[in-house]
Amino acid sequence: MKFRLSEISRLWPIAKRITGEKLVKCVEWLFSSDKFRKDVFGTHRRKRVLLCYLPEAFAKKELPKYHSNLTECYSVAKVFDSLGYSVDCVSRTKRGIDYSPYEVVFGINGNAFFGSFAASNKPLKIFYSVGAHTFYSYMATAERNLDFFRRHGKWLLGSNRYMPGDGRNYYEALFADGLICLGDSFVEEKYITDNVRSEHCRSLSAFYFPVACNPAKKDFGRCRKNILWFGSSGLLHKGLDIAIDFVLENPQYTLHVCGGSSREQGFWNYYSPMIKGRDNIHIYGFVDIESPRFREILGECGILLNPSVSEGGAVSVLNVLGNAPMFPVYSKGTGLDLDGVGYEVCDVTYDSFRCALLDIEKLPDRTVEERAWAAYNLVKEKYTLERYCAGMCNHIKDIIEKNR
Repeated sequence: MKFRLSEISRLWPIAKRITGEKLVKCVEWLFSSDKFRKDVFGTHRRKRVLLCYLPEAFAKKELPKYHSNLTECYSVAKVFDSLGYSVDCVSRTKRGIDYSPYEVVFGINGNAFFGSFAASNKPLKIFYSVGAHTFYSYMATAERNLDFFRRHGKWLLGSNRYMPGDGRNYYEALFADGLICLGDSFVEEKYITDNVRSEHCRSLSAFYFPVACNPAKKDFGRCRKNILWFGSSGLLHKGLDIAIDFVLENPQYTLHVCGGSSREQGFWNYYSPMIKGRDNIHIYGFVDIESPRFREILGECGILLNPSVSEGGAVSVLNVLGNAPMFPVYSKGTGLDLDGVGYEVCDVTYDSFRCALLDIEKLPDRTVEERAWAAYNLVKEKYTLERYCAGMCNHIKDIIEKNR
């Protein structure tokens, strides 16, 4: 069959569009997390568990360190593997799953885990929360915006972190057979407050990635005037405004900002005119913790500032403190128990953190240095991946035993 040139030219845009649409769909599928990986370790066992989290954790030879979630997912799978289960892993967004082959479903909030509640075979359900109760987080992040509005007369609603648009997260946490929440007792209490079934709730400490070996001693007389803020999206939720406002008010300090989502245009549109041209505020954007730049910043700074209202054991804090001595100034909402080596602030307001930083200013250099090294040594001992895996294993075994 032959086509005239005029016919080909007429059909070409249509063919190009159809081919392009298919190509786009193919690329979207390749990079989407809406996938299903069966028997990730190839064990072919009778007992099976469905892990509703991140199938991408099993597609890489070496897991990246830009976030802890892939390592968490892989570690949970290894725990179930050690307990004699074959592990299937599905994206948390997946729908229409057949749960009948599974004795256990483990996962974070989403379609995949939520669907297991309607499964006719009634598998054991273990909910993994990577932060405090969503009701608490919603209230806390809203109050942060109110604190900002009272100081600046402006709402920045795009720089908070809100709970999901429905009540599934509450349902999952309340009615799962077991709940493991990432963080310390503060995070666990936020579930117990709204959940009378407190006996099925367990907390688990987060972990850090060791990337800097043998950190050099620092001149704390100098570097204590350099403050590091290390975080991601939700810039009011994580208190970047507090850090910037303090340094604007106290120009004897220098602020180093690692991370800070560039997508939050409302935040940056407001602050850019204030910080433009100032040599005591450095915005680096995303910084790879395995890069020389990260190690340079660690060597430059003496104070870590984290005014976040709600975290699941803030890994960003741990990645800093576990790789260099630094005096931590942080909120209870970070979900970390640092045994008093830093300065824990109860109320996440500008005034509370301002007072904390000015209190620290009165301390001798020697004291700041000693507590910075104490924080470094504590994190290296207490917040390791090995302890995370051991704690996860104990919690999972306990939940399974109690629900037999």
